[in-house]
Amino acid sequence: MSSADSSERLMLRRNNWFFLIGALLVSPAQANDLESQLKMASGKAGFVAPDHSELQHIAQNFQDAFNGHENTIDWHTLAMESQAHPGFIIIQENASMRQGRGFFALRQLETKNWLLQAPHADTDLYTGKITSRLFLEGPFKAAQWNTVSRKTLIEGQDYPADMAHLPDTYWQAFTQAFAEKYSDGKIIQLHGYEQNSRKTRAGEASDMILSAGHTDPPQWVKQTADCLKNAFPGRVSLYPVDVKELGGTTNVQGKLLQQLGHNGFLHIEMSKKLRQQLLDQSETRSLLIKCL
Repeated sequence: MSSADSSERLMLRRNNWFFLIGALLVSPAQANDLESQLKMASGKAGFVAPDHSELQHIAQNFQDAFNGHENTIDWHTLAMESQAHPGFIIIQENASMRQGRGFFALRQLETKNWLLQAPHADTDLYTGKITSRLFLEGPFKAAQWNTVSRKTLIEGQDYPADMAHLPDTYWQAFTQAFAEKYSDGKIIQLHGYEQNSRKTRAGEASDMILSAGHTDPPQWVKQTADCLKNAFPGRVSLYPVDVKELGGTTNVQGKLLQQLGHNGFLHIEMSKKLRQQLLDQSETRSLLIKCL
């Protein structure tokens, strides 16, 4: 074995221990508290589409939050509020004015410019809880969850409030504020799928499908896929190299980032079996974090 190979193995071993220790430092109470707060924020609210001026206001607020000016932000005009937690803040709707606008977490002191997203936290089974645990255990700058089902019709409209396919939302404003602040940032979005509902054999055989939201994944996405193929249980596939479906090509966050010339989008689809493992096993979550 060469000295380079030995050094790489040592680094991977050290990284595994680092993330495992981080996971152990997160108490079950912390995870339960965050998940309970998200559940209460979601409730049974419908979705009211924000108007243009409201979107401009929230976009400025999110920009100020990412710039570290959170203490001077007027959230109340928008019926929003921020709450301090150990090491991060939560931004959510007031309990009296829930319109499905989302649930957001932000760490000012984290050096990794990574944003974790769960646009279907409730309907893509376990993805909301997986996102909560990854955020608490890993070096994520921010995270966001939907607070209304992707199947909920927009008030006064006949189409649903799917945060991954609806452009004029607080969700999209948060994504844009992050991307404009961190040109080197990574936006990792988690989804779930049923293997027996796939259109292709490759899709059915895959436990995880990675994509950049288009047909030309950047080098870092390819490297992440290679790492996960070697480290993860089950079969990991990269769109469109290994599989031709679930590439996230209609995802509005991915489209926004392409328009901004931002190369940091990673769309992750997971089988139910793999989601269960990520939910139950801190070691499997650590592997995912390491490969990013």
